[in-house]
Amino acid sequence: MNNLAILQALVFEPRKAFGELDARPRFWWPLLLLVISQMVVTFWYMSFVDLEWLVDQQLSSSTFGANMTAEESARVARQAAEQGGMRAVISTVAVAILYPIILLIGALYYMLATKITGVERSFRHWFSLSCWATIPVVLALIPAAIVLLTASGNQIPQEALQPLSFNELLFHRSPGDPGYALFANMNLFQVASVYLGAMGVKTWSGRSWVYAIVITALPAVLIYGIWAFFALR
Repeated sequence: MNNLAILQALVFEPRKAFGELDARPRFWWPLLLLVISQMVVTFWYMSFVDLEWLVDQQLSSSTFGANMTAEESARVARQAAEQGGMRAVISTVAVAILYPIILLIGALYYMLATKITGVERSFRHWFSLSCWATIPVVLALIPAAIVLLTASGNQIPQEALQPLSFNELLFHRSPGDPGYALFANMNLFQVASVYLGAMGVKTWSGRSWVYAIVITALPAVLIYGIWAFFALR
């Protein structure tokens, strides 16, 4: 199967897709798709948004900004606006560096967690699974692009780029409300990624769905659980 055939199989026959990846693990195509698409949207957003406004909003809602005077906050925001082009480049480069690192960490987690429980696969296998299971996140960039294309102004918070987030679909919290950032950064595409990851683990391990879901969802449960503990207090 070629890469496009695997992509199609992930939608309609995910077990078949992971069977193919078990025999021939590969990762460059999904990795490049994930990184390049995220880089494009990041550069687009950082070049489009009113940086002075954005930084001012971030400072006003942060603990760091709460310790600054209005004049200090305004000065930092102006400086950010003056460095708009450089900040767009730095943010884009950061995505190119950090995204693969996150996927590598995910692969390392899969390898260690499954090895402890008696499942033997190479790091290449788990990095392949980490990349392909994350593919649904690319779909989240489509509504983000639509938001940027249809925006009537350039004062757009980062959370607005996720119109299909749990906050927009379920909780409807406003900026500054407890849990706003948490729910704005959770979406259905992440759930789809957990499902694909669990399917891959189940296919390769031959274990139960419970085993596969626990292995796959545990990092997200811990991360969002800790975030929720502090955000919703």
